Amino acid sequence: MGLDKKYETGILWQDTQHRQLIDLMEKLSDSNAREADPKMFTYTTAFLAMYVTHHFNLEEQYMKTYGYPDLEFHLKEHHKYIDMIKAFRKDHTRFSMEGALFLEQSILKWILDHIMENDQKLGAFIGKEEKKRLLAKKD
Repeated sequence: MGLDKKYETGILWQDTQHRQLIDLMEKLSDSNAREADPKMFTYTTAFLAMYVTHHFNLEEQYMKTYGYPDLEFHLKEHHKYIDMIKAFRKDHTRFSMEGALFLEQSILKWILDHIMENDQKLGAFIGKEEKKRLLAKKD
């Protein structure tokens, strides 16, 4: 299935990273529906921790570079997610079906909500700012 078009922000790197994350969550969901693979659970939790660091840092660099007006709010949302992942990993050091379902349902819901609400706005802002800079270079 992959990333539904309604979640696209129009920013290539952002959409590519979101797509990777959604694809992984779909694989976890498929695994949970079949036989709940503990290795898939472990991989997913490790990937989420890495993803948080890389993806959020990149978004934050763009927000700062372009003077994003909702920077503080967006950063607070990122910190909430980071705290949620840290707490989850602390409480779920080993596979459990409860943990796998929480990842599949609650974490995925947060991700999709964040993309729809916050990253859509950020993507539109980045796109507008990049067009301004491109036009300024042509003049």
